[in-house]
Amino acid sequence: MARAAFAAGLALLATLGLGIESPISHAASEGALQQKLNAGQSKVSALQNQVSAASGRLGQLNSSIGGLQARISRIQADLDAKRAELIRLQVQLNAARKRLAALQALETHGEQALSQQLVSTYESDHPDLMTVVLESRGFQDLLERLSFAQKIQRQDVQVVTQVRRARRQVAAEAVRLGALEVRQQALTVSVLHERNSLAGARLALVQQRLVVARDRARKAGALASARDEVSSLQNQLNKLQAAQAARAAAAAGSGFPVGPTTGSPAGSSGGFTFPLPKDAASPPGTWSPDDGVDISAPGDTPEFAVCSGTIVLHGIGGFGPWAPVLHCDSPVGGYSYVYYGHAGPVDQQPVGAHVSAGEAMSSVGPGIVGISTGPHLEIGFADSSGSPVGPGSAGTMMSLLQASY
Repeated sequence: MARAAFAAGLALLATLGLGIESPISHAASEGALQQKLNAGQSKVSALQNQVSAASGRLGQLNSSIGGLQARISRIQADLDAKRAELIRLQVQLNAARKRLAALQALETHGEQALSQQLVSTYESDHPDLMTVVLESRGFQDLLERLSFAQKIQRQDVQVVTQVRRARRQVAAEAVRLGALEVRQQALTVSVLHERNSLAGARLALVQQRLVVARDRARKAGALASARDEVSSLQNQLNKLQAAQAARAAAAAGSGFPVGPTTGSPAGSSGGFTFPLPKDAASPPGTWSPDDGVDISAPGDTPEFAVCSGTIVLHGIGGFGPWAPVLHCDSPVGGYSYVYYGHAGPVDQQPVGAHVSAGEAMSSVGPGIVGISTGPHLEIGFADSSGSPVGPGSAGTMMSLLQASY
């Protein structure tokens, strides 16, 4: 009967060996997937930062373009005012040119009249005053001759005065016309300069925005591809973990262990067993307190129960999906629950399993598991929900670890 049972056990073992992938190779493939997934997540994070930086740059450029547009609106109003002034100046110039032409015509007419008067005076040989007196035929004729001579003299003076006034007016109008032309040229140059300056600044900003927008679009495309890759890797990892869970359940139902364990605990003190093989754990001087205590060790290193107790939970936020929580049969350091952060899938005991102190119950996660920078164990005290008690309990855990090392 015993032989028959033994044979049946061997047959079942052979069936499990043929039908189920080796836990070691399974863990290796899962570790490789996890490493790829972590690399993909790092790439996604880097691309997200780059896209955010490009979006920030676009926001700055849009703000600069908006500020420039407001400035353009203000200058456009000034340009409109200058255009109106230019129109007024043009009207004044036209009027000044007409006045100048009229004054020049008046000056020419005066000069011609004066010239004719001089010629007439010269040709008619007008007598002087003495001759007029001597040649007069009576007192009345003398008065008439004197009156006519004075009238001719006044006319000559008037013509000369008008010509001089006309010449002064022509000169003044010419100066005014020159000043108006200078003002018109200055305004025209100012308008053209401001327009060209604004057009150049706006064109430069628009060109920069196009470059940044293209760069952001390219990085956004790379980010979408990286996210798709991470999603694919996560799906593969989930399938692998589901297969492992099914295999673990089948192995637990058959009574056979899930996988081999290696190494042995470093030691124990006061009912507390060191959770890692001594030759795998980093020396005490490198341990650092956190919510618990961080101890570096290679990936897939066995993790041992620090006390005899029952595994009550798997998976803690920030510590990965395999992090177990152990409920000790008797409190250690005044606490009943101990968590193993950043654990991996190898040597995992199922929830509900009772383990003895020093028995392998999980392993150090390969690569980055949860929020971490590399393979290590963070061990600390937890409450019944699996949440870490906090840094205040890290000193007690450090003392127990140092005593049991």
